[in-house]
Amino acid sequence: MKIIRTFLLCAMMSASILCQAQDYTTPYVSNDTPKDRIRPAYLVAGDKVALISPSYFTPMENVEKTADVLRSWGLEPVIGPNVGKVYGGKYAGTLDERLSDIRWALNSPDIKAVICNRGGYGSIHLIDQLTLDELRAHPKWLSGFSDISTLGGLLSRAGVMSIHGTMSSFLAKGGEDQTSTLLRDLLMGKVPRYELPPHPQNIMGRASGTLVGGNLCTIAPNVRSQADATMDNDLILFIEEVEEPMRNIDRQFTVLAMNGVLERCKGVVLGEFTDCGQELDYESVEAMLHDYFDKYNIPVLCGFPGGHDKENLPLVIGAPVTIDVRADGATLQFDIDGEQQTVSYVKAPDEACPTDDNSQFVTLTDAVPDAILEIRYFGTYNFVGTRIDGYEQPTALLTKKAAEALKAVSDDVMAQGYRLKIYDAYRPQQAVDHFMHWAADIPDTRMKPYFYPDLDKSVLFEREYIMARSGHTRGSTVDLTLFDMKTEKEVDMGGTFDWFGPESHPDFCGNPETGKYTGNNRKSPAGRKITARQFANRMILRRAMLAHGFKPLSTEWWHFTLRDEPFPDTYFTFPVKQLGK
Repeated sequence: MKIIRTFLLCAMMSASILCQAQDYTTPYVSNDTPKDRIRPAYLVAGDKVALISPSYFTPMENVEKTADVLRSWGLEPVIGPNVGKVYGGKYAGTLDERLSDIRWALNSPDIKAVICNRGGYGSIHLIDQLTLDELRAHPKWLSGFSDISTLGGLLSRAGVMSIHGTMSSFLAKGGEDQTSTLLRDLLMGKVPRYELPPHPQNIMGRASGTLVGGNLCTIAPNVRSQADATMDNDLILFIEEVEEPMRNIDRQFTVLAMNGVLERCKGVVLGEFTDCGQELDYESVEAMLHDYFDKYNIPVLCGFPGGHDKENLPLVIGAPVTIDVRADGATLQFDIDGEQQTVSYVKAPDEACPTDDNSQFVTLTDAVPDAILEIRYFGTYNFVGTRIDGYEQPTALLTKKAAEALKAVSDDVMAQGYRLKIYDAYRPQQAVDHFMHWAADIPDTRMKPYFYPDLDKSVLFEREYIMARSGHTRGSTVDLTLFDMKTEKEVDMGGTFDWFGPESHPDFCGNPETGKYTGNNRKSPAGRKITARQFANRMILRRAMLAHGFKPLSTEWWHFTLRDEPFPDTYFTFPVKQLGK
């Protein structure tokens, strides 16, 4: 999931679970899941729906847009009292604040359903704070996925059905897509019966059981906890994942296997494995997981459109379900009351498939003549230590729309005595592939002292420094800094471009939302710090970029993407060189 997971957490959880699997010291939480599972009441026009943030912070702009969508559905949105708060840089408030909003939403008699704003990380903190009795006391629909899979597990253990479905971070886009309208229909009593196309990794068969699961790297650390819904027998296990290397998917699935989950399964549903690594020699994640299924003789339905891709069709977690996997396709049907609605799913053409069409791009210096170029990936001074595939000339390209916005930024900072200095702009997919291959080559650490001295190279995938997809490849993202025209030097930002570490985060030693310097450097593993002047310099760049339509990245002070980018789902492959030459 595009959510930040630290290697330390994974290591701690994996170690803990290994102990559990060997029956060492961690107590096994007994399976006391009620047999009479509750299907919450369906909604009617005018019902109130709570919007809460149990994990990471969501911008209020997204929450308000989701509220508008709910109003268009005839429902009344109610935003949680603590929504909008930020704690620790990413959490949606303190643990007590997040817990308070969950209890408020679940216990308020006038609230009829709950939609989570975002996943991310943090729901694991709630496992020992909530009781199964209070979760069962006032059953109502809760929708969410990714990190919210923990809450789905808790509700399932309490005997209450919930929805693995979309959240505010996606509903805010308009609520008219199939993912959103199917969630609306399900909340109001139309139960989907999915008809799915054949998949090359499907394993034929028919099975019925209780649907459990969610995001793999969220549910695996919950094994044998109060949130572990896999303790039951007769399970249909659903899993999905995003931006994880194959080895980490294998690691977390091994945790489930070691704890007997597959032995309790009647069947498996594999959702989307979005932008996951391919560093192992398997055709796909599904092909890799086949090794686990061979000895169990259970049906496996692959390619269900659920997870972190553009389509995330709702599933009823904790409900009885039947999957029928055949050579000509598959069906997934819930055995719960409600109006049955057949959904014949046909995968849309992949808008993110590579294209070499550069007709909507310009050479950056043609559009922004005052910009200075230092294209690091054309040379050898970068974290790889060699010229990167796809960079044929030391130039920069951007979409026409992004270049026009960047020209406005340039004019703005020129009036303040600065010029823009560009490190990178459009990045072809073959360059991203080069980074992936380099990250998998663990012994190659020649540039470690200069770009990632505090990190072991093996954690770069887990910490999402290297990913299979890059926003740069869509053509409207730029990495840049400021050049002081008076001193004729690069402005001191307190850190180098492409430094892998918290020192690069915009909130390092300050609050980028307020522009206030705090000096708080507790995130730095080596105790590094930036000065008030260096933080202020970062804010000059940030304010100019935001003022002209760009949005920042939470982990890199130099990285900005056009907020209304023209090709949000397209990844380009043409090389970096002067256009028309």
